[in-house]
Amino acid sequence: GDVKLIDYALAQRQKKGLARLFMKSKVQGTHSYMSPEQIRGSALDDRADLYSLACKFYELAAGKPPFTGASPKELLTKHLKANPVPLEKVNTNVTPEFGELIRRAMAKEPSGRQGSMQEFLHCVQAIRLFRRAPPAPRTEGKTTTQ
Repeated sequence: GDVKLIDYALAQRQKKGLARLFMKSKVQGTHSYMSPEQIRGSALDDRADLYSLACKFYELAAGKPPFTGASPKELLTKHLKANPVPLEKVNTNVTPEFGELIRRAMAKEPSGRQGSMQEFLHCVQAIRLFRRAPPAPRTEGKTTTQ
C-alpha cells in the first residue's frame, strides 16, 4: 500500500573534497516539480522534496500541474516567481484547509514550508481534503465486483 516516487536518473553520489569544488552544477530535475531553491542551485534539504510532493498533490487534485509554460525557462520562472491558482478554485471539491496546506508546502522560500515531511503528512491526516468523496476512478473495459 505504499507509494514511492523515485527518479534514479537524477540520483548521484555526493562529491567530496576537491572534486566538489571543481564540479560544475547543472540544474536537473523534472521541471513541473522543481523547487525554487533547486532551480537556483542552492543547497537542498527535505523541504525541496516537500515542495515537489505538494506540486504532485496539486496536480492530482486539480487534474493539471500548478504551473505550465511554453518553454522550460518560462515554466521554471513560474516556480521561482508565480503563485499557482488556489487549488480550491481549480477544484471546488477541495476544502480551503487542503488548499492552504498545499499553498504553504509550495512556499517559494523553504522556511515558509512545513518543517518536515512528517509534519506535512500529519497535517494531511488531520484535515478533511475534499468536501465530498471524489468519484471512484473509471476503469476502461473492466467491471468491478463488490
